[in-house]
Amino acid sequence: MEISQLNSMLIRLSPSEERYRRGERYDWERENRRVSLDGRSVFRIEQSGTVDRSYRELEITQTDCPPLLGSLSLRRNSRFNPVPEHVHENIEISYVYAGNCPQVIDGHPVTLRENQVLLLDTNCPHAIGELGEGDIMMSLVLNRDFLRSSLLGTFTHESILSQFFVNALNDETDHNRYVRFHAQRSRRVRRYFQEIMCEYFDPSNNADRVLLNLLQLLFAELISVYEEDYVKRDENRGAISVIPIIRYIEKHYRTCTQESVAEHFAVSPNYVTVLLKRHTGMTYVQAVQAQRLGHAASMLRNTGRTIDDIAREVGYENQSFFYRKFRVQYGMNPAAYRAQHQPAS
Repeated sequence: MEISQLNSMLIRLSPSEERYRRGERYDWERENRRVSLDGRSVFRIEQSGTVDRSYRELEITQTDCPPLLGSLSLRRNSRFNPVPEHVHENIEISYVYAGNCPQVIDGHPVTLRENQVLLLDTNCPHAIGELGEGDIMMSLVLNRDFLRSSLLGTFTHESILSQFFVNALNDETDHNRYVRFHAQRSRRVRRYFQEIMCEYFDPSNNADRVLLNLLQLLFAELISVYEEDYVKRDENRGAISVIPIIRYIEKHYRTCTQESVAEHFAVSPNYVTVLLKRHTGMTYVQAVQAQRLGHAASMLRNTGRTIDDIAREVGYENQSFFYRKFRVQYGMNPAAYRAQHQPAS
């Protein structure tokens, strides 16, 4: 499927949308039961696999697009037909391809703009306002385990910063129940979503692998967008952001000291650890250790360099100390880690 074909398909009104535009309304009471949530009545949408039964009428095409990867479904939200407040078991990622989309999320009005992304946690009550003809919103539905292991989980050992943002995203969905990504300036978010939609609605022979890789690229970009939002929030509060400090440690981990980091950011050495501990749960020493071991693991996976050479490269002169720390971090020694993660020749 080409992008031009995708755009034509997204714009075309479905038969149900034609009826909704004439004033007909979908009967939500027919297939969904109401439950009490915080003293108010909402719909609980029962699910078959990963697809909401009552959403089948809202799918983009008249053909059945089965979930791929075993944990994923994708649909276009119906226009001219508001969706009442409801909850469901899975994670929902909303993406506004065109126009705007008014929603009420856990009692808070939110209007998603074009190219923005919304991550809704499981059982988060939300309602969707009536979409106009030019408003195109896609909903990617996946289960929580798939999100945290196959998508976010791939970033947790890449760097301190990646682990920090994965933990921050998980914390925000755990506590606030949703995360909004202000991705309107990101060209990659649009491109990745376009490719995901093309692959989903017109799958290739390797659709599962292609979709998984595209989703991982999408989340790498969303983490970058989240970083910008996070730094802006710190700046608006007049707080020192921990993000530049983490980036500095990631770049200079071989040679930096707690004192040199403190001098660079004009704070006390003790405050460096206070900030790191508050935001990452690690002291300065633990943060440097994690960065060194992460680079070592990457080289073990991707190069043929000797283990002793890798240890020296990431800043360990004491080989036995390196082996001990690596085993604590990864649950095995470096040779076993390499054997497990490098493809067989």
